[in-house]
Amino acid sequence: MLIELENFKIEQTDNQIVVKEVNSLQESTRDVINNLRHVLYDLRGHNGMEEGFVETVRALLARFQEKSQVRAILSISPSWPSKLRSSAALNLLRIIEEALNNVRQHSGARLVEVVLGFAVDGEIAVEVKDDGRGANSDVVRRQPGLGTLGMRERALILGGRLEVLSVAGGGTLVRAILPKEQLT
Repeated sequence: MLIELENFKIEQTDNQIVVKEVNSLQESTRDVINNLRHVLYDLRGHNGMEEGFVETVRALLARFQEKSQVRAILSISPSWPSKLRSSAALNLLRIIEEALNNVRQHSGARLVEVVLGFAVDGEIAVEVKDDGRGANSDVVRRQPGLGTLGMRERALILGGRLEVLSVAGGGTLVRAILPKEQLT
C-alpha cells in the first residue's frame, strides 16, 4: 500500500494538495504498521538483535563471503547507533540480505561493501555497493524486481527511501536513507 501511494504521489507532482494528502496517508499507514509490528514483536519475544545489529550484519557478511566467494567488507561510522528498535533492526537486516542476494545472483562482483553510516540532516544511511557488471539505472527504475520492491517497501515502512544506482559495467549501489528517530 505504501509503494502504491508513493507511485501515485509521483504521478501527482503538479498537484501539491494531493501530494500533501498522500504524504499524510503514508505517515498514518506507517504508524499503523509500526504499531502492529511492535505488538507482534512483543508477542513473539524477538531475539534482541537491536543491541547486536552490527554483529548480526558481520556474521551475515561472513556467511555471504563463504558461500559466494565474493569478498565482503563492513564499514561502520563511529556515530552509528549502538541500539536500534527491534523492528528497525529486522527491516534493515532484510534490506541488506536482499541486496546481497542480488549481488550474488546478478552482479558477477568480486567485492561488496556494506556501509552503516549517516547521511545529511541526521538521517541514517545503509549502503550495499558492489563492483559487478551493473545495469542501466533506467531499466532498474522502470522494471524493479520483487526483491527491490520489498527493499523499497521496508525503507518506506521505516519512513525513509531506497535508492538503486547502477551503471552498466560500473557496479550497483543500493542505499536506504532513513530518519534516525524511526530507528532508535
